[in-house]
Amino acid sequence: MIELRQLRYLIAASEAGSFSRAARNLNIKQATLSRHVLDVEKRLGITLFDRKTRGATLTKDGETYLRTAQRIVGEWDELNAWVRSTRNGEAGRLAVGFYTSFSAGNLRATLSEFGERHPKVKLCGFERDRKILLTGIENGLLDIAIMIGEASYRGLMRRPFWSERILVAIPEAHVLATRERIHWPDLTGERFLLTEQDPGPETRNMLLGKLGMPGYSPEIVMDDIRRDTVLSVIALGGHISVVAESALGIHVPGVVFREVHDTNGHTRIGFSGYWREDNKNPVLRRFLEFVTARYSMPSVPGPQPPFQQPGKEPS
Repeated sequence: MIELRQLRYLIAASEAGSFSRAARNLNIKQATLSRHVLDVEKRLGITLFDRKTRGATLTKDGETYLRTAQRIVGEWDELNAWVRSTRNGEAGRLAVGFYTSFSAGNLRATLSEFGERHPKVKLCGFERDRKILLTGIENGLLDIAIMIGEASYRGLMRRPFWSERILVAIPEAHVLATRERIHWPDLTGERFLLTEQDPGPETRNMLLGKLGMPGYSPEIVMDDIRRDTVLSVIALGGHISVVAESALGIHVPGVVFREVHDTNGHTRIGFSGYWREDNKNPVLRRFLEFVTARYSMPSVPGPQPPFQQPGKEPS
């Protein structure tokens, strides 16, 4: 079994370009680092480094493996950072995870108003991708995650929260920029640019569902860039993108937003909240009640064990 420590050794060696420099940086013996690197290579059955007199460089297999190793180590460090932050938390703390833009929209408005109504509650926001958010909930590092869609996950409670309009982001010189209303067929033949990060994959699936047809599939480019970077590229021309209305708070010169309509009105996308069934944080209950009242939704189904009042038996 390959250890996390060994992945750190591989990353250090690739960054230093030399086993000896990497060992000095890690404050370990070069022989120790070399032994662990060789052990990983034997376990994998591939050569990760080209050893030369002047140093060590990654092979093509090494480059591929290191990309995954860096992601694993990075996610591990992020989770440990969450642990440290929760240990330093105080009573009346709510940890909220999300991966959509916080610059505008219902997420920003909801958390801002909840914070104003409950000034003694410490709101902690974490912007991560869906997988890390779900891991955070399962490990108890997050109280609730707010994400697009209505998927079900074992052991997690879920309920729909709100919806937002779908917008198309286009260069201001684009022919569609002169229209106030755009329908999905108007986007046929366009080149779309999306981020590989969430919610890019969900947006891609929506595009395929709205525009895909026999003999035609929309051209969609997925890049590992942030949402604001996507909009900056859109301003240069050649691509358009699709976003939720929460992105309206991201101001990029040369980019305009237009609503996208179906035959029966503008297209909307739903957001849901996810939390652990056994979460005993009373602030979470208050937050769920606040969202229920703010968006005029039915009360949260009950009774729910996490929020059972002390001394009362379930009915």
